[in-house]
Amino acid sequence: MSYNDVWSLARKAWLALTAHYGPAIDRAAEEHGIPLGEWYGWLMAARIFEPDPVSSTRLKIRSAYTALPRLEADLAKGVQLGLLEPAGHGAALPGAGGEYYLTRQGHRAVQHLIDTAYAAMADLRPLPDDDLQRLAGLLWQLVEASLAAPEPPGKWCLRIARHFDPGAGAPVVVRIDQYLSDLKAYRDDAFLAAWRPHGVTGQAWEAFTLLWRGAAATPDELLARLPYRGFGRGDYVDALQELIARGWVAEDQGVYSVTGPGLELREATEATADRYFYAAWQRVSDAEIDELRELLVRFRDALAPAQV
Repeated sequence: MSYNDVWSLARKAWLALTAHYGPAIDRAAEEHGIPLGEWYGWLMAARIFEPDPVSSTRLKIRSAYTALPRLEADLAKGVQLGLLEPAGHGAALPGAGGEYYLTRQGHRAVQHLIDTAYAAMADLRPLPDDDLQRLAGLLWQLVEASLAAPEPPGKWCLRIARHFDPGAGAPVVVRIDQYLSDLKAYRDDAFLAAWRPHGVTGQAWEAFTLLWRGAAATPDELLARLPYRGFGRGDYVDALQELIARGWVAEDQGVYSVTGPGLELREATEATADRYFYAAWQRVSDAEIDELRELLVRFRDALAPAQV
């Protein structure tokens, strides 16, 4: 059985759900001085990592395609807003900036954002309650199976995401949101485990992927597509040279394209990531996967009017 269509539906269902609570969280974050769209990257991460501190090195594990200085600047912003404070005497991991904990104000801000999201989801009833409970149960089966799946991949992203589990007594739509987020995290684990053994930098791998997808063909196009990563044009020039040196990419008059060997490797890596991710799904019966597909379609469609 091919699971790709079910996972695609799950992602669309999660996007439809976040459209109902995301704007409310953005407004709540702005009350604490957090720029639009930045609340998750470092503020919520600081809560997720507890009791360990947050640092640019830890953020970099999942944010493998983002420049370290950008991550360090985000953490510095948290200190300026009074939401983070240095751990100890500014202890740092090797090669990174400092480590930080949430301040009391930071904890209040995080709880405010969580409460805002849960309140926005509490009254949502996109399906009859029995169907919502069944959807939550099927998604939880996949999360449990992912936690128990053999390595690789590791479970770092998934286990970190599980720190936000609201518990079995939470409203059913809140639990569905958590389980979809858990699966997204494990998808990241699978991709990281698939490409990192090739030994390239995160920005080189992302550039390679955009070339492979036909979404970019020059350093300027890469920069235009990825301004939020914190890299400059020269960084993408270097990344492309790294790919050329490996024989995965060729250049012709400033335009870059994937070579035959590069195409073969990139497609094999995608297949490896899929194999890692979907291994856990084989513990769920075909009938249950079909049921999950039908519930996700109905869930997504019922929430879709809120999408932009």
